[in-house]
Amino acid sequence: MKKRILFTGLIILCLIFSISCSKGKGGLDLEEGMYSITYRTEIPDMPVPMPPITLTQCITRKNPVPEQSSGNEECTISRMETSSDTVAWTMECRHRGSYLKATGTMTFQGDNLEGKTEMEMETESGNGVITTYMEGKRIGPCS
Repeated sequence: MKKRILFTGLIILCLIFSISCSKGKGGLDLEEGMYSITYRTEIPDMPVPMPPITLTQCITRKNPVPEQSSGNEECTISRMETSSDTVAWTMECRHRGSYLKATGTMTFQGDNLEGKTEMEMETESGNGVITTYMEGKRIGPCS
């Protein structure tokens, strides 16, 4: 169980880091600034739900998604698209014999953002799907 929770945490950080490679191509209804973003993760059959994680980060048109790194990523983004107010991506990660494929979207509405990522993972302890929901609000200018 500890391995699964540790791997899940690594995957969430890997996902957050890897989507930071996105370069907005304009068109996003995004008010640049500091955002408070809450990540809520759902893991089927988990006896205790994971608590939400809230991060505060600067979001700009150049980098419209949060940046975070655990330092252990072996991830590749195979698709990244910006359409209207939404950034969409597909990512694959490998770490210590485990494999993960994630697809996600993040939509901007002025000083709000929301998104969802579905991660299919294959690990030594079993396979599963993890869903993460993201909600954020601009709280001021970037410092």
